[in-house]
Amino acid sequence: MTKEQIFEIWAPTGSCWSTWAKPVLFSCMDEEPGPFLLKEPEMDTNWATGLQNMAVVLDLAGTEGVSVGLHLAERGYRPVPLYNALPWPGRRTAESLPPSVVLVEPIMSALWHGTSRLAQCAIAEHAPPVFLLDANRRTGENIPEAGMFDNRSLSFTTDFPSENFLLAHGISKVVLVQHSGNQPQPDLAHTLRRWQEAGLVIEIKRLDTNGPPELCHVEKPSLYGQIWYRVKLAFGLIPNSLGGFGGYLADLSSAG
Repeated sequence: MTKEQIFEIWAPTGSCWSTWAKPVLFSCMDEEPGPFLLKEPEMDTNWATGLQNMAVVLDLAGTEGVSVGLHLAERGYRPVPLYNALPWPGRRTAESLPPSVVLVEPIMSALWHGTSRLAQCAIAEHAPPVFLLDANRRTGENIPEAGMFDNRSLSFTTDFPSENFLLAHGISKVVLVQHSGNQPQPDLAHTLRRWQEAGLVIEIKRLDTNGPPELCHVEKPSLYGQIWYRVKLAFGLIPNSLGGFGGYLADLSSAG
């Protein structure tokens, strides 16, 4: 399949959620990534059965979000990839590339190799969404150093549907899935807080504890509601002309 065909499977024209799917990683799929084995998620997802009024946000590291997203797709949810970091600078023409701060190549490989599995899922046109985020997007796995490819990124409120759009499409509850902690990451908190204030119920499912999702009161994040908070949050990140984030790190003083 071409990269355009792969993206169409992950963001089909008939789905109302496809508007928010990020094409960044798909645009880099000029050739098949290396072999990749998708592991089954080590979590009970029975809480996601039969709840058509519920959206899910997976804030999980690396390929785990793709794996859990595909598992929920088999339960009838529509996966929406929100990965916004480039895996390498420009087009991949050199065999030797500078190391990246955030390792997104495995995520791209997981999306590629998970496409056939997703295509076999019977997902209704108006199925509820499950948004896929990389929990390492803000910090990465590698310590930033001069000469590295800095592809750290953030999640913004504009990366998600508005609270009114969710409510209009029958979504009244959102479950955040993350490994630990009782609050979302600071960038994601802006989105969830807005949804909460609009009347949506926010729950959190922690993977370091057993049991169903629990009610989460999203605390008011720093700079919340201020017009320039997006600029402040993104200070030090490197936007790329191809879309998303990623650029060479020449001066550590310019990185957040």
